[in-house]
Amino acid sequence: MIAYEDVLNSSGMDAFLNERRQRYFQKALLFCRAQFPGRFAPIDDNDGLVHIEITFGVAKSFGLRSERDNLKLLIATAHWGLGFATDPRLGHRMVECDWLDPNLYARRHVKLSRLLRAVDGWHHAVRPEDRVWAEAVANVAGMIMNNLTGMDALYAADSVWQVGTRQMPQHAWTSYATALEADRAQLALDGRLLVLHALLGLRFGYRYLYEPTLPALAAALRNEGTQAQRFDALMQAALAVPPMLKDAICHKT
Repeated sequence: MIAYEDVLNSSGMDAFLNERRQRYFQKALLFCRAQFPGRFAPIDDNDGLVHIEITFGVAKSFGLRSERDNLKLLIATAHWGLGFATDPRLGHRMVECDWLDPNLYARRHVKLSRLLRAVDGWHHAVRPEDRVWAEAVANVAGMIMNNLTGMDALYAADSVWQVGTRQMPQHAWTSYATALEADRAQLALDGRLLVLHALLGLRFGYRYLYEPTLPALAAALRNEGTQAQRFDALMQAALAVPPMLKDAICHKT
């Protein structure tokens, strides 16, 4: 089996470099399927490999040199999404674990052990796979809401799933609401759709629509039906995403 270091230190023709890289990506995908069966088992290899390849690029840009560190980064992206470093919910955690400096600029030398402790702490605090999450999604269906702003949607999300919002510091609400407001216009979301979109962002990362491992969510939200049809499709897709973990034990590498 090819090792991460073999890929980083390879030289030669592009065709051979790419072959070594693909062999490592396949190995990393097997790791993700074993560690996160709920997220990775249902998806095809192409979507899984896109997730692996993007994470590999992030690891390389931050100067991560070991396979162990790369696998830890895969754990972080599985929990928080590929856009976690710019996620408004997580800025304070990224500063605390030295991924970002206080001005929210990325550091080149990161302490991945602290990053993983931040992931573990978040998962223990939020536990998005439990019954409360499914109830929150279902409760949005009974809401009658029109002309919501991004902040309105965030408060509505807080009313049905407080554990998802209260792990986010109050000063981050404005940034997150601004992102929701932009999505409301760009994706043509009515009140209920915007609230459900907010909930999904709180669970899977605010850029969940671009996650290769969550294609059903993006397809449901972007279909061309009525607002009611889009909401029903997104709700069913949200409830169909299986629990990511076999149990609540944090992963170690």
